[in-house]
Amino acid sequence: MPRRTSRRTQGPPRAISRQRCIRICCETYTLLHVTGITRAPARDEALGLLGRFLAGDGIELGPGHNPFPLRYPGTAVRYVDRWKPDENEGLFPEVGEGANFPVPDIVTDLNVDGLSILDDASEDFVIASHVLEHLADPIAQLAEIHRVLRPGGVAMILLPDRRLTFDRARQGTTLEHLLADHAAGMQVPDDAHLEEFLIYTEGWNNERDAAKRDATFEHHRLRSFHVHCWTQEEFLPVLRHSITAMNMSWELVDAMLVDDVPGSIEYGFVLRRSLRPAGASVLAQRLDDVWAALVESRQPPVTPEPEPALTWRDVLTRHPVYRAARRPFRPVKRLGRSLLGRPSGELDAG
Repeated sequence: MPRRTSRRTQGPPRAISRQRCIRICCETYTLLHVTGITRAPARDEALGLLGRFLAGDGIELGPGHNPFPLRYPGTAVRYVDRWKPDENEGLFPEVGEGANFPVPDIVTDLNVDGLSILDDASEDFVIASHVLEHLADPIAQLAEIHRVLRPGGVAMILLPDRRLTFDRARQGTTLEHLLADHAAGMQVPDDAHLEEFLIYTEGWNNERDAAKRDATFEHHRLRSFHVHCWTQEEFLPVLRHSITAMNMSWELVDAMLVDDVPGSIEYGFVLRRSLRPAGASVLAQRLDDVWAALVESRQPPVTPEPEPALTWRDVLTRHPVYRAARRPFRPVKRLGRSLLGRPSGELDAG
């Protein structure tokens, strides 16, 4: 596969040591994937509200030690993870003691096996919170999520906004790039993806020692990193393509926009596998229309400009008695204007 083109958006990166680079990526991965975004009442409230669409039996992919909050009864979740709790604790010691990693019900490597262990149409919901950006082939994972959902089942997709994380110096992953990775059957992020991530998150110094370079790359592949990154607008073409070109019947039910929660760095989509057969063009148009409506609903209402306060003369000249008293004098006023050579079509108020 050809090397990924450069995506630099600012000056040349600083060179840093291998040790510092490892530390930085450990911290950033822990921030978003293991520890989750800093818990705040506003975020918990927003996620809890989105959880009203989740009911029945479902799965959460990669819950870390902050699983998605499920507040409503009638919901049962199984966890899907690459590692068991003791392995998570060993890989991410920086989360500290007391981190409660749930025991996964299903252990699998999503990059390699996807959700092949699950039958078609077997789940009522699938939660993927800050997962897709870590995968080599997010499009394949979207297809797997769609496959295992029953008609009417719900996918909860949450992603970080690249502009508000350590990805801010990177350009968004284009649909064309994702399709190239998908066509190549990529299961393990290649060196080009790793180099691009390391250079534009904190300045990879392109280690010349082959052994050290390989060890560093293997370390990041094991712990995972942001292989891809998007804004909420940049991810929409991915969803649209999954409908128009991959026969996925997504309906956009709701969304959490990045500005919905003060200080948030994430956005999310609530997608339902359609209950009724519909053409791809219809579903794609519905996606665009519902997204536009959701964005519009967040706009503050337009407040009309207040009218200027009335003066005493305004009040007087608008009074019906005053206007009636002035009416007999209008012919005289017109005659005077014509004699003076002024326009006769305009009269004083009243």
